[in-house]
Formats: sequence, C-alpha cells, structure tokens
Amino acid sequence: MDAIYVDNLTKSFGQLKALSALSFRVKAGTVCGFIGPNGAGKTTTIRILLGLLPKDAGTVRILGEEVNFGRELEARKRLAYLPQDPVFPDRHTGLEILELVGGLYGMSPAAARERGKALLREFHLEKAGKQSVGTYSRGMKQRLGLAACFLPEPELLILDEPVSALDPEGRVEVFDILKQLKGKATVLFSSHILDDVERVSNALVMIREGRKVIEGSIENILNRYAVDRLRVKLRPDDKVRGKEVIRKLPWVESLWGEDETGAVLVDVRPGMIEQAVDETIAKLVGEGLRVTEYGRVKTDLESLFLRLNTGVDQEQRPTGRAR
Repeated sequence: MDAIYVDNLTKSFGQLKALSALSFRVKAGTVCGFIGPNGAGKTTTIRILLGLLPKDAGTVRILGEEVNFGRELEARKRLAYLPQDPVFPDRHTGLEILELVGGLYGMSPAAARERGKALLREFHLEKAGKQSVGTYSRGMKQRLGLAACFLPEPELLILDEPVSALDPEGRVEVFDILKQLKGKATVLFSSHILDDVERVSNALVMIREGRKVIEGSIENILNRYAVDRLRVKLRPDDKVRGKEVIRKLPWVESLWGEDETGAVLVDVRPGMIEQAVDETIAKLVGEGLRVTEYGRVKTDLESLFLRLNTGVDQEQRPTGRAR
C-alpha cells in the first residue's frame, strides 16, 4: 500500500513553475528521504500533501485519501507534521503544549500528560517542559515539535528539515528514533544533511526544479549509480612509477587524479571492476611498489547528489571513500 501517492503534480506561482508533472510513491512502513537543492519544490510539495496549498493539476493521496485544498482531510487524524521552524504560544510550558496537541488528536488529558512527560524525557526536555516555550532556543522548539509529532503515535510523519537546528549529537538521537519506525509507521522527511538521509532512510525521492530526478530504495539507487573507480595510495617515492604501472593495466580507463590525501583515483573500464579490485594491487606489489591504502571508491549519497544536480562528480573535489 502507498502511504503517499503523487501523480503529475503541477504548481505555479505566477510565471514561476514550482512543480512540473511530479510523480512519486512512498510505501507504507518506509522511512523516505526527500531531497533536492534549495528551491527544488520540497516545501511546496509538502504543503500540497497536507492540503495547505492548492495544486494546479495532478492527483495527491495520503493514506488512501485524496487531498484537495479547502476540503476536510480525515487522514489528518492519522498523520503528524513538523515544519522547519515550529511556532508555539510563548506563554505555555512545553508540557502544556503537548497536552493541547493530545487534545486535538482526541487523547484524554491524563493520557496526553503521561505520554507527553515520557516524550519530554526522550527528547531531553524534561526540565524545560516546566518552563514557558518563550524561553526556548530554536533547537529546543524543534525538539518539542518532534515530541508533539510522536505524541499521537501517527501512521504517517511528514517532517520538513526536522533536525536543522540540532547539534550533531541531537541529530543522531532523532534519526535513531526514526530508524526504529521502519515497518511501523511511514516517514517522509527532507534534509540537507545527506549523510543522515543515507544512514536512516530505506527509500529516497530526489527532485530538482520541480521535477523528479530519481526515486527508489537507497540500496538500489547507490548500486545503480556506482562509480567504477579505485583508490590507490602509494608511498610518496613510489607514486610516479606506480602511476606508470597503473596506466598500462588493461582494465584501466584513465587516472582521474588524486584526492586530498594524495591517493590516486583510477577509473576502470565498464564491466571490469571486479578484476580491477582483485588484480591491481597484485600487479603493484609484484613490481615492488609499496601500497599503503587500497579499495574501491564507494558512491555515497552526497557524491550522487552533486553528480545529478550540478554535473560535478564528488570525487573531483574529491572525497571518495574506500570499502
């Protein structure tokens, strides 16, 4: 079953076409990263998904229900949404905010209070929960917003840059919680921190200029766009002769260059990567050359994002990781 269904979605703001025939699906129980450059149309898409913005054309369904601006959406009772910068009434305490949210979802005051206290502990707001939200930092408000999203145990969470105000430790904690939801709830979240997206998601939708670029499981996407490239680090006094040996190997397409550590990046001919991985180091060692680091360059989400959105291969910069 698709928790989110988008087909030929189009939206313009005057002369600006924000979304152009955008189509994608998010299966129930999936944690899906929603990425793209600034201005790609991510927030516009999310607002249309929630029924907060009218579309020009196309079909949108959430949890099996068609979404149209200005029309009651029953599915709202089964989903939660967090904008990038959540806003709360300053005079209320964090716990009071969660109690109010619980009431909107039909929870009893006692149940909302009990679960609210537990979530404040989980998101490290136990003491702050007794303070007025007007005293909170941006990061604390984001944590409170996440607690509010988890309060009713929704079937679907839609999160727009949910950790943009958190420090690295806070990001890890939040995404560890999201990972635990796989198979239990559906999560669609946008983020510019692509390492986080790769670590926590099992699916991905990438858009650019309002159009879909790629869609699918993280594993399949990274395998599909894998770079046939080796990373070979030689002792400094062996590098010149090592490059000469590498150039003559039949499976070598070209020497791409060197990374920031001085390792040589070797492009391999199509279909020959396994032979290259197995035999390149043997040839170098057989020539008496000293290899200190060796491996196949791993395509990660950041390098793929750059390649598909800017035409720049991340290994040009380069930051290829060996595996």
